[in-house]
Amino acid sequence: MINTAKYFALLENLKFNKALANKVNNSEIPDALVNNLLILEKYAKLELDKQLHELCLEYQLTADQESSIDPGTDPTVSYILRLQHVLHSITRNINFHSDAKEDLISVAHLKLCIQAIQELSYYSLRCQLHEDFYKSPIFLEAQGKVKANPSLLLLNVQFFVNLLPIRQFHIANSMELVQRDLLAAIMSLRVQEESEHLDKAISYLWEQESKADFFRHILLLKATPLCTPLAKLLHHQLLGKLNSPQGFGSFVDALQQTPNVNPTRNAEIVASIVARKGFSQLAQQKMILQVLEFCKFNLQDADKICAGVLTLRRLHDLSVTNQKKIEEILSKHWETLIDPEDVINGLILMDHQELCNNILLWQQLFCSSSVACLPSNLLIPYLPLLLQLYDSLPLELPATSQLSGIILRCLDNRDREKELPEILKRLFKWKVKEKPAWKCLHPRILILPPTNSNQIQVKVAHKEHEVDHDMGRILPGLLVSSSHHSLTCNVFLALLGFMGNQLKEKTSASVDLISSETELKDFLHSKYQLKLDLLIALNQMVAHQPLRAQLAMQTKSFLLILQDLLLQRSGEQETTDHILLLVLNLLQELFEGSEDLRLSDGSKELKDQLRQLGCQSSNPLIQQSVQSLLTLINGAWRPSEAVKIQPFQKARSLIEDKQSHLQVYGIQMMMDLLKKRDPATMSQGHLIIALALTTLKDKESYTFLNCVRLFVSLVHVMESEVLDRLSDEYLSETAELDYRLVVGETILKVAQELGPLSYRYKGLLLNCFMHGSRSPVHEFRMSAFANLAQLCRLLAYQVQNFFQELLQLVNSELTTGCYVPAKRAAVLVLAELLNGMENLLDYQDMLLPIYRLLRAIEAEESCDPQMRQHAANGLKILNEKCRQLIKSSLEENSLQKQIKVLGIKDEVSPQRKNRHILELN
Repeated sequence: MINTAKYFALLENLKFNKALANKVNNSEIPDALVNNLLILEKYAKLELDKQLHELCLEYQLTADQESSIDPGTDPTVSYILRLQHVLHSITRNINFHSDAKEDLISVAHLKLCIQAIQELSYYSLRCQLHEDFYKSPIFLEAQGKVKANPSLLLLNVQFFVNLLPIRQFHIANSMELVQRDLLAAIMSLRVQEESEHLDKAISYLWEQESKADFFRHILLLKATPLCTPLAKLLHHQLLGKLNSPQGFGSFVDALQQTPNVNPTRNAEIVASIVARKGFSQLAQQKMILQVLEFCKFNLQDADKICAGVLTLRRLHDLSVTNQKKIEEILSKHWETLIDPEDVINGLILMDHQELCNNILLWQQLFCSSSVACLPSNLLIPYLPLLLQLYDSLPLELPATSQLSGIILRCLDNRDREKELPEILKRLFKWKVKEKPAWKCLHPRILILPPTNSNQIQVKVAHKEHEVDHDMGRILPGLLVSSSHHSLTCNVFLALLGFMGNQLKEKTSASVDLISSETELKDFLHSKYQLKLDLLIALNQMVAHQPLRAQLAMQTKSFLLILQDLLLQRSGEQETTDHILLLVLNLLQELFEGSEDLRLSDGSKELKDQLRQLGCQSSNPLIQQSVQSLLTLINGAWRPSEAVKIQPFQKARSLIEDKQSHLQVYGIQMMMDLLKKRDPATMSQGHLIIALALTTLKDKESYTFLNCVRLFVSLVHVMESEVLDRLSDEYLSETAELDYRLVVGETILKVAQELGPLSYRYKGLLLNCFMHGSRSPVHEFRMSAFANLAQLCRLLAYQVQNFFQELLQLVNSELTTGCYVPAKRAAVLVLAELLNGMENLLDYQDMLLPIYRLLRAIEAEESCDPQMRQHAANGLKILNEKCRQLIKSSLEENSLQKQIKVLGIKDEVSPQRKNRHILELN
């Protein structure tokens, strides 16, 4: 144990001109090395050879290496050894890692140690580097101060590797230059020979000190023109450490610490160094993983994410193997939502933060820059998934706008003539089981909106849950809400052209009777769904004012599509007329809102096609629309035409108003116009449906009840369109429960308005409510059964083909259902079905199962009283109808007596001459 106070007193008498705190212009103060050496010789009594031997033993130098060091030849070497021995003695006798009071030293003494270390590093490390390092201005001043001695340099390296772990010496980056000099010294020795000590020294600097500083020092050393072996050694260290854990992130941090350098330039440097063909394929794949992790953990740092994304893009472009690796990693981000391992009801698959981070990561990877991002064609298989997520998240959430940016980037980068129409066509025809499969949400995944905690939950829903994400509604809504108007115009033109292709195609023959829900879904999807989605999408987009301005700039393309569309007439006259009517309505909306489009040369070329269409079509609605369009093209706003369309526009503006009483007034005006068969109103049937559906979502009962009346009036104009759209809204799992209940009531009112004519839509109506009766939501299931009961009463003579399924639904609800009101409604179905039967002989096969079921319910004393009452009413109805049937049968078969008085002058046939005057008829 030595007296450390004596050593601190010794250090106080030394002048450390090369320490950072005391470093000034050397021309003003002479070198103090000689004076310092005299003080060290005076107070450190131990002979220099013994000090050297002690240091060599401590830091594991061999006897040959020790003998190669001659301290007497150069005073600087003697100064290095004496000062090093002083610091060695202090660090070995003071426990710097302890927090005990007896081990603490003063701030002044700690400062002395730091200055002594900086002074020693200058002479022992910086002055003995490889000669090529002195080509750099940062090392030039130290050239020639000390004659290079590999053994002495190795001793110094070992000393500093053992000294630097004392963290108290690292205050305010005081050891930064020491670490740089140490790394340069290690590289200088490594050029001459391999050594285990040097490998350990490099490992220490990489593992224990700042990795960013390590890279910064390497890059600084590489910036100097070096000999080939030394340059290769530094380059090998750089590439090797890049592939180490945290290597990429540390490398980016190192470059970011460089002052006055553009972040984009930094990103280019990182990408050019990391994404090189010189790496092995395995190393490149490991780097891809590391870069993606780096991006994931630096989502909020724009400069860092720029470097990560650009590097990832360069790695992606290097080889097909890298591309497949990146695609595989990206697919794992959504694997939980696409194909979850466990599908347990109520299981939370992803929390709010994880979902938002995944979306933000993809937004950074694909949209952060027009140069640095990954190619957007990687997004194409994920379009259904991204659109479903966009539809499920609230609009005010930042993740929703990020999803919008991702989808828009993908669509905008597609070729307008070929790629974009094909993608849209596939998207609108998309099915979950389509091959090759597109990525989409698992059917049982439910995304719950934020509650009081503002947290989204992604969980597994009930096994019967089905998500209805209507692409014809989601995509147009996304485009209209964005500011990307040119893309909106391109999508509109592509969908309009797709509509024309649908006119050319002939669908399969209609199906009269559908016995299963699967058959109904397939039939509706093949015959109506695609066209309906296109109609909804076009109708939603055409009201977007910026779209009209864009179309005015692309008049030629737009009018060419319209001319081709008007010339197409398929064999299905009804379907064709519906599509043509909507297209004419859309065209009228556009012409009314854009004078440039109206007055263009292409519009005038449409007149011949419109006149021909008006002459060929026997549909009065089409004729009216054609005439209105021709009037617009010839001279749109003559006073007489303005007066004709004014009532409809006024009613429309009132319905679109937010005040309830004005909406109801507008609805009443619209009903009056429909009743009067107003031409302008009759030609806007699809627009009225869209307005009515929007208004039906109003929470004010006064408004939506009047809106139901509007649907009842509208059904006389567009039967199939109204029922198709209402059934689609009713079966939409994503819509609110209250809205779906109102839609169900509307369907029932419309069917009652049609009366016996509703038999033409029996398959659609019955399957609609039978599907609802399987819902896991109790209230919705009860409503579906109640509506089904009323419908069965209305269509009793049309339900033979659905009777077995109907009976099975009722029986399933009664045996397995746990919601009593739904059970009551199920029993009511059977009672109302009996009530609607006119001639029991037509329903012989149905009566016995109904009778047995109702009799069993009535006889069960523990059953719900209202269920028993419904069953009793059903049996009573059946009893009365049986009595009426028997009574009418007896009356038809009874004998009637007639007395006929034969006239005197009547001729009597020979056969009747011998008969009595009273005959029994």
